[in-house]
Amino acid sequence: KVGGIMISAALTSFLTGITEPIEFAFLFVAPLLYGIHAVLAGAAYFVAIELGIRHSTTFSHGLIDYVVLFPNSERGLWLLWLGPLWALMYFALFRTLISRMNLKTPGRELEDLAGVATGGVPAGGEMAPQLVAAFGGADNIRSLDACITRLRVDLHDVSRASADALRGLGAAGIIQVGGGMQAIFGTRSENLKTDMEEYMRSSGVTTVKPVPLVAHAVSERQVEVTQEHRARAAALSTALGGANNIIRVEPCALTRLRVQVRDHGAIDESALESARVSGILRISDSVVHVIVGDDADGQAKALGELIRK
Repeated sequence: KVGGIMISAALTSFLTGITEPIEFAFLFVAPLLYGIHAVLAGAAYFVAIELGIRHSTTFSHGLIDYVVLFPNSERGLWLLWLGPLWALMYFALFRTLISRMNLKTPGRELEDLAGVATGGVPAGGEMAPQLVAAFGGADNIRSLDACITRLRVDLHDVSRASADALRGLGAAGIIQVGGGMQAIFGTRSENLKTDMEEYMRSSGVTTVKPVPLVAHAVSERQVEVTQEHRARAAALSTALGGANNIIRVEPCALTRLRVQVRDHGAIDESALESARVSGILRISDSVVHVIVGDDADGQAKALGELIRK
């Protein structure tokens, strides 16, 4: 089961460059490994620079970035031998340290702390009730959100949530932030959030706040909207299929807009590029992440003003 989770996380990292699902699997249980990871990652950049390897990135330098930007690279093929060499170094160091120091990485936890059901990780909507229970029950969930690789849940009482139960359901890592918890489930986090919302809605639960409409989500942020914001918002709205096609939008992960649309087919990606969008990620049939740069808050608010007209 753990192997399946890690293979899924590795594939996500390989294709998109999103390494969080793997890193959070050992960051808190074995910080020493993260220290080794930081040194090796930094050394890889140093070696690549010294060898004259030049290769740009649009998002996080996964396979997609590598293939798309390869024509503009210098000595890009050298990465094909440098990568496997570094993989062998990672494997040798991690395996040695984990074995000799008995580090409790996923799959090596003590049985009495594992909290894993013998039936394995449930799939799809079957997982929603167990996730809700792992967060302390529906009445303990104040608000629910997701972003790329993680579920972000604001709780009334953090002590009622069970990190072990979440790991047993496949979470690669758990982070407690203030009065909430974040669980790393990889790219399926958005779908899990939707499943949880539908489960609680069908169960008659009303304590969970829905993802707010853009007008409310960004109006609480103290952001000054400029004419440049408004001009770009008009271009973004058109590229996203028009204001009537946009259901919700909010800033996410500092540089992105999380946009829920009615018709994904109405999105014009070439028009988004003209609006200085550096990338678009399809999270589900109705949700996309639009990478707009460092001023996502201001851009979200400007787009919200446009939608309300």
